[in-house]
Amino acid sequence: MNARERAVVRAINRQRAQYGLARVRASASLARAANFHSGEMLRANYFAHESANGGSFDARLRRFTRRHVVGETIAWVRGGCGGGMAGRVVGMWMNSAGHRAVLLSSSFQRVGIGARGGWLGGGPVCMVTADFASRR
Repeated sequence: MNARERAVVRAINRQRAQYGLARVRASASLARAANFHSGEMLRANYFAHESANGGSFDARLRRFTRRHVVGETIAWVRGGCGGGMAGRVVGMWMNSAGHRAVLLSSSFQRVGIGARGGWLGGGPVCMVTADFASRR
């Protein structure tokens, strides 16, 4: 993962620490899954957990990992993936009950982040996917 993606992991772990939860650790296979999905959404100009072919997020994740429990959060921010993006994205997730539940789930011990700059709906964005999984 690059520096901006590691910053997202650190921001997630700061939130988890505030709730007494263990840190999530970076996973290369989950990072590949997250990067794939962020790129796919930019290429196909859409924003959804489902894949461009209509497949579910968990079916997509299982192509990259054999973990038993998986979860996903996605976000996009205008402008690009520059400084401050990690805090903005994690703040958005924490302000959404469903996304907050994923970030704060004790079921997850691994995470992969895919933050890709591109265009969505005619404007520059940073597309961020966070794919989570259990240890096994």
